[in-house]
Parts: sequence; structure tokens; C-alpha cells
Amino acid sequence: MESSPRGRRIETLEGDAGTITERGRRIESIGRQMVESAEVLRGLVEGGDGQQGKAIEKVREIVGDTHAELRRAGQLYEPTGPILVAYGDAVSSVQPLIGAAVSAAESAWIAYTGAPGTRDDRPAPLVEPEPGSAAEQQLADQAEDDARKRELYDEFRDEAAVFDRHYDTWEDAFDHAASSIGDVLDGSIRDSFWDDVDGVVAVVLEVLAVISIIVAIAGIIIGGPIFALIGAVVGVITLLLTAYQVLRGDAGPEKLVIAIISLIPFGKVGKLFQGKPGLVDFAGDMFTAFRPSSWSAAAGQVNSLRTIAAFSTSAPNGVVNITRGLWQMNNPAGVGDIMCRFMFGPNSTGVTGLAESVAGSARGWCNSTVVSAAWQGAYTMASGSWAALDKIALWTGNADRKPSSLFPWVGAVL
Repeated sequence: MESSPRGRRIETLEGDAGTITERGRRIESIGRQMVESAEVLRGLVEGGDGQQGKAIEKVREIVGDTHAELRRAGQLYEPTGPILVAYGDAVSSVQPLIGAAVSAAESAWIAYTGAPGTRDDRPAPLVEPEPGSAAEQQLADQAEDDARKRELYDEFRDEAAVFDRHYDTWEDAFDHAASSIGDVLDGSIRDSFWDDVDGVVAVVLEVLAVISIIVAIAGIIIGGPIFALIGAVVGVITLLLTAYQVLRGDAGPEKLVIAIISLIPFGKVGKLFQGKPGLVDFAGDMFTAFRPSSWSAAAGQVNSLRTIAAFSTSAPNGVVNITRGLWQMNNPAGVGDIMCRFMFGPNSTGVTGLAESVAGSARGWCNSTVVSAAWQGAYTMASGSWAALDKIALWTGNADRKPSSLFPWVGAVL
């Protein structure tokens, strides 16, 4: 069956008008009782009943100012009830009318679809039939069938228009009820300043999650201190905002613990065996965003890119030259650097240096620098494989099946 002239699906109105009306009366009654109870509690707290004693004092302490919230809730409930009652009455009136209109439209549609002929114009015959011939009679019958077909379609459209009018009546009643309830709630329930901040923080964290993915991809393909610094800053901001959410009760403490663990460079734990210099170096690795060398390295590359841009002949040429320069500065080994970053984190130079440090264990396993290198080498192999699986899952559209999503605590450590 076609849609109505207003483009609506022709169907009955669901719902029980009696239930709506009954619930409206119940809500009004509950609201009135809440207001009355609030008044009783207020009198109890203010001591207007003259009662004395430790027990009553304890009750007053427990009640506190809950009477104000109870009254506020009752003042919202009580006027909402009559609105629902009025809406239920409207549904009770219009629901059978819509049902009758649907039945009439269905009957008209069945009659239309079952009738012979067509509603569309037929092509003119190639040869004009002879007067009184069977062909002429056939054309006359077709014309009569077509005219009747159009009449039946018009009857269906008329019944569908009746459905639209009754549906408009129900829709107006629904909109009026929703608007009236909104008027009751308006000014009664307002978000506080901190509630608004909570919403902003949630949005910012979602944006940071997207940025972190983009930066991570750029860090693997291009590499260098610029993207490393951006990723570190994003991580610190995410940690601070997550801590705020935990304080506000918008996130569980486990999220904060995982965020903190994610900042710990477990691959550099071996530096803790190197005394005070190693401890300072470990702290710097943990807070890359606050490490002066991170900023100076990034600033150095930015200055180099500015020089490249200054010698470019046009803006498009500058973009190409900057991209090429950034790539060449961070990828001396070309694609090999990308594969090393994908698998292990550092580029080929970093992996080579790590391998040489690990090989230095021949000089004595108890040497503190060797212990650090050996630990970092073992950690890099494990975390590299884990990170590679994470990246493959993410880039193939299976972010929810990443190992770090399935086992967040392991992912935070690695």
C-alpha cells in the first residue's frame, strides 16, 4: 500500500489510552503526596513539632535538607500528571478514528489493485480501428476500465487523506504534551557549571582519542621528535582529563590506573640499575612532554622545515618540500625505518644501537648499563609484537578486537 499524501506509512496508532490516563493520574497523586511529605519533613527538621531528645535529633540530622529536594521533585510530578491525562484522553478519541481510516484505506487500496485497467495513459493505437469492430470495442472497454481504475485510486487517496487528518490530530496532541512537560521541567532541572564542564571533557577526550590515532600512524610512517612530542603531550592531557573524570565520578578508577601505567616506560626500567643518572633519565622517558630535550629536538626540526619552506617557490611546492624534508630527516634507512618503528618503536638506528648494547653483555652481565640494555631489548621484542597486532587490528577496522582492548592491563604495560 502506498504512503499517505503526507508521506506517512498508513498504520494504526499503538498504545493503550487508558494506561496513559491512569499513569497520569497516578503521577499527579504521587507528586501531591511528595509535596505534603516534604512539608512534614520540613516541620520535623525545623523543630516546630516540639519534639526533643537524642533520637529525634539524629532523625533531624539524617533528614537534613532532603525535604527541599523532595518538594522540588513533587512540584515537577504534580503538574506533569494532568498533561499525561489530557494526552491519554486525546489518544482515546483519535485512536479509533485512525483505526477506521486505516481500514478504509486498506479496503480502497485492495479494490484499486484488484480492478482491471491502468491509471497511466495508454499509447495511441498505430491503426485506427474500424467503427463497430471488435478492436474498437476493446479500446472502449479499456478506456472504461482505466477510468474506473483512476476513480478507485482517487478514492484511496481520499481515504489516505482522512488518515492524515486524524494523524495530524494525534501528532498535535503529542507535541503539545511534550512541549507542556518541557515547560514544566524548564528552569527546574538545570546543569551546573561542572556538569557543563563534564560534557566538554568527554568530547575533548573523544577528540584526543582520534588525534592520538592519527599521530600514532604519522609517527610510524614519518617518525621523528615532532610526532613523538605531540603524542606525549596528548598522553599527558588525556591523563589529566581522565583524572578529572574519576574525581567527578564519570569514570572508574581503573581507567586512571591504566592511563598512569601507560605512561611508565617499562622498556627503560633497566635504567633504574644505573644509579641517580639512570633514575633521572627514566623519569625523563616517563614524562617526555616535560623533557627539555624533547622540545629542543622538535624545535630543531621545525626550524629546519622553516628554512626549507623559505626556499620554496610556491605554497604547493613548499608543502612537497617540507614533506620530503621531514621524511628524509627521520628515515635515513627509508622503508626499513618504517618497518622498525612498526615492529619495535624506534627506527633502524635505534634498533641497531640497542642490539649493540645488548651484545655488550660479553663484557660482564653484572654491568649496570648492560642490564639496562638487555632488559630493554627483551621488552622491545615483546612489546613490538604486541603493538604490531594492535596496529593490524586497528587498521583493518577491528579496534574492539585489539589485544590491548581485550587485555587492557597487559596493553598498558606493553
